[in-house]
Amino acid sequence: MAKWNVEDNGTQYEIEYKRSLGGGKIIVNGSVQKVKSQNAFLNLVDFPIRLTNKAVNVVVIGNKADLAVDGVYLGSNQPYVPVAKVPGWSWAFVVVSLVIGWLFAGIFGLCFGILGSMFYVKSALSMHQSTNRRIVSCLIVFLIISVVQIVFGISVNQWLHNL
Repeated sequence: MAKWNVEDNGTQYEIEYKRSLGGGKIIVNGSVQKVKSQNAFLNLVDFPIRLTNKAVNVVVIGNKADLAVDGVYLGSNQPYVPVAKVPGWSWAFVVVSLVIGWLFAGIFGLCFGILGSMFYVKSALSMHQSTNRRIVSCLIVFLIISVVQIVFGISVNQWLHNL
């Protein structure tokens, strides 16, 4: 659960995000709105809330929620980038990481792929680094996760063969 307080024209707003399977609930001053993830594998939510004079977005990537007020995330002070603007190269890392994980290590590899996917999407939306730096950091994490997935898959296969 994440909770924020925002003031707009003297009116106090209490905004909460409660996580649930496949999405969650966003509560603004007691008014509940159910939201669904925009992605089948990764909890990805970008929900706009219109206050009197402020543009507010509840953004959830994986298990981390943040609130963007007037174009700036409160938690990180980074500029808000809509989740819909995640570049294609990030989704390529997500898909390949999940496929490698599933093929080589089953559910364990898929879990590692999901962890990597959260990093890829967060990194792609991070505007304090250049695009090249974001791609390189995703590539490094991708290689590390892929090696772990493949080594785990081969090790389990060898272990099962020796039984």
